[in-house]
Amino acid sequence: MAVRGPDGVTRQRALIAASKLFAVRGYHGTSTRDIANAVGVRQPTIYRHFASKAEILAELLDADLLPALERLRTALAADGSPAARLHAYLQADLYAILVLPYDTRGLYNDDVLKLPDFAAQAAQRDELHRLTEELIAHAIDSGELQIVGGPYFVRRAITGLILEAMRDRGTDPTPDPDTLPREIADFLLRGTLADPTRLPDVQRASALLLDQWSSALTTT
Repeated sequence: MAVRGPDGVTRQRALIAASKLFAVRGYHGTSTRDIANAVGVRQPTIYRHFASKAEILAELLDADLLPALERLRTALAADGSPAARLHAYLQADLYAILVLPYDTRGLYNDDVLKLPDFAAQAAQRDELHRLTEELIAHAIDSGELQIVGGPYFVRRAITGLILEAMRDRGTDPTPDPDTLPREIADFLLRGTLADPTRLPDVQRASALLLDQWSSALTTT
């Protein structure tokens, strides 16, 4: 729940405004004064909620990365087909991105993530990439997936698809985005399954996994 400040502004409103500004102007092109103006308050009000602009971006990144890591660890720890677990993870992750209240398009700037202020978030992103490749490797080792480029290639493809979903989503959350996450997961698995005719089996197993994970696969 957002924490309400003494003049009525909330952290949540500031975070949403900052995320939209970062998407348009970039991190370096946005000031706390810009964020305050977008929220409709004076600049000192922003500093009642955040010590710095870096703290704002770090919180936005954490809101995306930490739940994503939780979802991925759930997928890795689950029983059953690795291909189905990958399919289920992709759906859950894409759904979470589409309903997140923040505009994520401007958050993942490689140069910005190299700054010392964001070392923890850069490490989280590296861990997310590593665990994604681990899940893909399980699916390859099981014989379900057949990929010449290996886990790294598929992980990069997943990253590209997620970034495109972020761009297509735009500024505001997508209401009830059931179709796109499923379509993207189907697209990736259809192109990587050793036997593409098994996709319906993977879809059914994925749906069961998502039901089982419903309490763990949160978006907040």
